[in-house]
Amino acid sequence: MADCPAPGTTGPEPERLAGRMSVRRVLWGIVSCLAGMMVGAHPMTAAAAQEPGLVVMEQGQADGQTYTRAALMALSQRRTVTLAVDPEHIGPQVDAVPLAAVMGSGVMPDALRLGASDGFVAELPVSTITTAAGYGVQPWIAIENPAHPWHAPQGEDLGPFVLVWVGTNAGRIGQEQWIDRLVSLRGEALPVDRWPGLGLPATLSRADPAWRGQALFLSNCMPCHRLNGNGMADKGPDLGQPVNAVRYLTPAGFHALVRNPRAVRHWDGARMEGFPPAVLSDMDIDAIHAYLARLDTGAPLR
Repeated sequence: MADCPAPGTTGPEPERLAGRMSVRRVLWGIVSCLAGMMVGAHPMTAAAAQEPGLVVMEQGQADGQTYTRAALMALSQRRTVTLAVDPEHIGPQVDAVPLAAVMGSGVMPDALRLGASDGFVAELPVSTITTAAGYGVQPWIAIENPAHPWHAPQGEDLGPFVLVWVGTNAGRIGQEQWIDRLVSLRGEALPVDRWPGLGLPATLSRADPAWRGQALFLSNCMPCHRLNGNGMADKGPDLGQPVNAVRYLTPAGFHALVRNPRAVRHWDGARMEGFPPAVLSDMDIDAIHAYLARLDTGAPLR
């Protein structure tokens, strides 16, 4: 079966492949020609069982399939991709497979939950992938070469797998949707369906900036923070408990913290990195602050 072209990729011969991606057939065929190319995980030998694995589960599955590095490298869709941007410091060229190549052919979920070995848990709405497909960008899973491991500027290992975005417009993808240390993928319902406490009141006017703040919080903040106990992340503090962050962070202080956390507060275990204006505008930060304020439980400062 012919392989599916994708922007920023090279095949066995160093030539760039190009193709127009479908906007709707996203996960179980980001482009229509991927639909018939879904490949299952390769059986694991005793030796392969010791390799780092990527666990993939469809929505509703109790068990998933585990892909080792060797299994991913053996997929026919594997390519050497060129990264137009490289926020994870692994490029500029990496071996990778399309995200669609490891997903099953069942019902398309509303979102993907992506887990990292360091506790980072990202929620990737299908709408993000759909929108990216419209401007020529696809999600791929980059595969680390053990002979040349990936390391962050601080020295941390970023492998064995990283979710990257391929295409000349990849810079439009927020930094929280590039997932290093990737170890699991799971189809899920939207976060507000799984944790109703994250949702704004249905009676709130759709003109309220808090609605935009909700979407921004789910994609940019929820990978590290819970809110009023809702969510799964544990890298940063809960922004609603025991007291909502807006009670001790003024709008100006919140802006400063989001832009440059270390300039506001820092300790040895701090992990948060700043969000530049290209990722979150001043209006975006205001909207997140408004969202947090709407979900303030009213717990007083003591």
